[in-house]
Amino acid sequence: MDSCSVGVAAQINGKEQPNQLYVHGSVLVYSAIDEVAVMEAVPQGFNPKILLLDVSVKRGVGPMKGTCRPFLFTKDVDGRQYDQVTVRFEDGTTSTAVVSFLG
Repeated sequence: MDSCSVGVAAQINGKEQPNQLYVHGSVLVYSAIDEVAVMEAVPQGFNPKILLLDVSVKRGVGPMKGTCRPFLFTKDVDGRQYDQVTVRFEDGTTSTAVVSFLG
């Protein structure tokens, strides 16, 4: 699985109560019916300021055509709970984003 050229981005919206973390990006899939799942990694890393997310693709049977599929992960957070988010893809690649704080 490859990440697309659109990078991963992460923001905390401090104006929402509770504060919300939004992580969005895209992943290359090979069928229009492939499903993308994003979940918190278990276990998390040793640094509590870095959120680890795992992105997986459930492959469907259908015509093969590579396309970028966007994904979104949201989480209630306590203010500036995270400084970075690292997204791990099934093929072992990672993408790290610095969390911006809005508000």
